[in-house]
Amino acid sequence: MKKFILMSVLYATIILPSLAARERNPSRGVKRAVAMFVAYNFIYAFLVLVVWTSMED
Repeated sequence: MKKFILMSVLYATIILPSLAARERNPSRGVKRAVAMFVAYNFIYAFLVLVVWTSMED
């Protein structure tokens, strides 16, 4: 699970912009990409601070 949390940064770097690029309106696509990255960062911070610290090696 720890490896997946670390690899999720790479996955998000590739997947989130590709999802936002599907928008027909470029400004809406940029807003969607920024919103998805902000949401991802909150989820990642939660996973690292709460889940990661409670896991055993």
